[in-house]
Amino acid sequence: MKKIYGAAGSYPEYYIVKNIQNASVIIPSSKRAKLFLHDASVYKDYLKKQLRICYLPSEKDPLDIDSQIKRNFAVYNLLYSKNTIIVMDKDALDVQIRDIKTFKRDTLPIETGREINRDYLIELLLRNGFIREEYPENEGEFSVKGGLISIFIPFTGVVDLDFFGDTVENIFLKSLVGTRKKIEKIDIFPLYDFPVKNGDRFNLEFDKQKSQSISSYIDSTFKIYIDIHNKNDGDLYLFSAGTNPEIATDKEAENFETVKLPLRQPLVLKSEKKFFLSEKEKTVDFEFDPLKEGDYIIHEDYGIGIFRGIETRNIKGKTYDFMILEYADGEKIYVSYLHFGKIFKYKSSGIVKLDKIGGTSWRNLKKKVKNSLKKVAKELIKLYTERNRITRPPLDVNDELVKQFENSFAYVETPDQLKAIMDIKKDLSSDKPMERVVCGDVGFGKTEVALRAVFITALNGKQVAVLSPTTVLAYQHYRNFKERLEPFGIKVENLSRLKSKKEIDNILKEIKEGKIDVVVGTHRILQDDVKFRNLGLLVIDEEHRFGVRAKEKIRQIKKDVDTLYLTATPIPRTLNMALSGLKDLSVIKTPPEGRIETKTFVSVYNEEIIKKAISFELRRGGQVFYLHNRIETIQEKARFLKEIFPEASVSVAHGKMKPKQIEKVILDFIQKKTDILVSTSIIETGIDIPTANTLIVERADLFGLAQLYHLRGRVGRGNIQAYCYLLVPPEITKDARKRLDAVLRLTRPGSGLKISIEDMQIRGAGNILGVEQSGHIKAVGYDFYIKLLQDVLNEETGKKEKEPVIQVNFEAYIPEDFISDSSERLNLYMIVSKAVDTDEIQQIKEYLSDFYSGIPEILNLYLEVEKLKRAVKGKGVSKIELGEPVTHIFVDVENPPEPEIIDKLINGFKISSISPDRISIFLNKKDISRLTEIFLSSIENFGAKTFSN
Repeated sequence: MKKIYGAAGSYPEYYIVKNIQNASVIIPSSKRAKLFLHDASVYKDYLKKQLRICYLPSEKDPLDIDSQIKRNFAVYNLLYSKNTIIVMDKDALDVQIRDIKTFKRDTLPIETGREINRDYLIELLLRNGFIREEYPENEGEFSVKGGLISIFIPFTGVVDLDFFGDTVENIFLKSLVGTRKKIEKIDIFPLYDFPVKNGDRFNLEFDKQKSQSISSYIDSTFKIYIDIHNKNDGDLYLFSAGTNPEIATDKEAENFETVKLPLRQPLVLKSEKKFFLSEKEKTVDFEFDPLKEGDYIIHEDYGIGIFRGIETRNIKGKTYDFMILEYADGEKIYVSYLHFGKIFKYKSSGIVKLDKIGGTSWRNLKKKVKNSLKKVAKELIKLYTERNRITRPPLDVNDELVKQFENSFAYVETPDQLKAIMDIKKDLSSDKPMERVVCGDVGFGKTEVALRAVFITALNGKQVAVLSPTTVLAYQHYRNFKERLEPFGIKVENLSRLKSKKEIDNILKEIKEGKIDVVVGTHRILQDDVKFRNLGLLVIDEEHRFGVRAKEKIRQIKKDVDTLYLTATPIPRTLNMALSGLKDLSVIKTPPEGRIETKTFVSVYNEEIIKKAISFELRRGGQVFYLHNRIETIQEKARFLKEIFPEASVSVAHGKMKPKQIEKVILDFIQKKTDILVSTSIIETGIDIPTANTLIVERADLFGLAQLYHLRGRVGRGNIQAYCYLLVPPEITKDARKRLDAVLRLTRPGSGLKISIEDMQIRGAGNILGVEQSGHIKAVGYDFYIKLLQDVLNEETGKKEKEPVIQVNFEAYIPEDFISDSSERLNLYMIVSKAVDTDEIQQIKEYLSDFYSGIPEILNLYLEVEKLKRAVKGKGVSKIELGEPVTHIFVDVENPPEPEIIDKLINGFKISSISPDRISIFLNKKDISRLTEIFLSSIENFGAKTFSN
């Protein structure tokens, strides 16, 4: 038994990962256990250790699927994997799951060439908690289509089992970039703690006859306790209290090697003279919309055409991939894979007219859209310049109390949340007023991000106003803010219609005297009788839902105060990138830990489904939203539900009731005084009730896509499986069917940010750009519209972003013998072509190398060429002819390269020839990365250079 004291920061993680191969790590709280999992995983990669590190949750709710999947994955690794570290909080030791014998019985290894009865496999999947669907979009789902069984195995991905009779002929694992690889073996492990006795999703029953505690599962493992004193069966104990000769302070780390890692807890190691410093976490996001034959596309130069497939051709002994595009009159063009970046998917609900090659209609449309965007760009630049002239004293963001407040957050922040918080701290500590938009899907933690800004502002002696579009939303924010802030002595009040006149008068007096630090309310806050003593921050939730007068008042107030906008309207990454340096945007697109997708069903109206769905929800202690959008018959519907469920409390809310009545009904629902809320679409906006996890929508065919998406966001806010039932008549229109299909496709949390939701994207662009641009967006397609916006902003700000022509005189492509399926190759080409910078291409390269255990040299060369293409953009180069042994770099005579680039080229390579318009160098194709580095090293700070006054 060994004891180590002074194990502060991420020392336990570093010590265990470096020195121990198999162990169970027991920690006091689940938050600390999740931090251990995160930082230990970072050290595992840094130290290049072949380890499995798994988190075993302690949550015992039988409906908490996410916790059970994680728990069973940890147990599976404990039993079957070498070099496994399991981390858990102390409460997990008492959790009961199926016994070891049953766990092993329910774990099925599948190998190519092995015979497995397909019916037995389907039965095992159902017993293990997998759900059969049309297509496995979420973890724990599977589909059966003829001889192909596709299973979404948690922590592995989608696995395709290709059967011939009962023999497994092939096993394919799908990548995140739309490709597949062959694998020889895969294991199916149980998802639930106990075997499922029946597959009825409304009435799951479990076989709990044979159970065993987690403590008995880990009995024979090497046990490590961190900050736990009352256990005597451990092999190693680490305590944060006390001193440790191996750990130094930040001040002692002056001459130490600095290692930047995405840690949540930094560490200074005296013994190794290393300072492990936290850096921003890189999130890999390979979102793409696959192109299928027959899809409409836009080519930057030729306009709207039809994608007709991909073709591999051999030209002068070299292999090239081409995309075939068809235009008006059946004319076709062949686009080289090096120019796929010029192609954008085009979606339209109306009749699409193909452009004519060589015609003028596309050129004229492009010109018209660009001219309208010039006005937008000029307005954005003017606003930015005006805002930059205003100053205010910087705020202190590093007070010890700020750290205490951050630690009081019960959860582990997502990487996107952390980035948004860092952005806000940077804004507040500068001498310019903050004006930042935080965009994130419903329930993604925008409120916590806002709370950090509110706390820092209040701590610096300034008042905060939090503005919400509805009384109910304001009340919910008030409850959250009060609960988090008041333990730190910050006084929070609610200013809305829910208060009496006497209460309001008192609140107004205390605001004026500065006795209230944070006031949360509706547009009531904007009235003239509300006078702040020292307003420092304005937080605005969903600004687009306020009226013109309210918006004008906000504009007057916010001139010299910090302003934070919160919105759930998607701002896709492309728009975010285009506006960087002009608009401060923080996008939160990673769902909180444990968030489960809402299961969505479309069905013809059926009373039996309604009965089953509601009784299932009430039986598990939850609440139900029932959406009936006709005021004339809403009371009748409520009576009908009361007859079926006499024990349940049923209430009604609709737009013709008095505001105070609506608020009372909804507040009763929030406070769990009501079981079923029958309502019109007024529930669409922002009500957050974690215990309401079933939504039934009548006549779902009459709602728009954005409405349906937001309505569905009312449920599924926690880690309990939520259900959404979209009920329709037997006959619905083609457009309605399209909308419902889109909602079904977008099941994952965060899918509100996906490009598929076009009407929401258009609205998002309108909100951010402050103009009505929907006609233009529809005409040229969203993606190409954003590309034009970027071009116009570059022109207006003088940023040189000319894209040089790159010619490659050696083979650099995705080889067919590596990825044989042409549609999979196209997916990868499109992802690479849309990568914004060299960092993104490096991420793709690292992911592919990891997924395929290495990549061929020809593919590596293609990725290096794509990196070079991005590095030379705007660097004074018009064309590069890559060849061996000589590469020709053509100078853009109007905007030549910086002298330092010329110097580095001359000194870095052997020169073949040099003239005013061309530098020719001897280049081995394996040294393209050296050429890329020369151009990258001269990247200018666009924001600083373009807008310096």
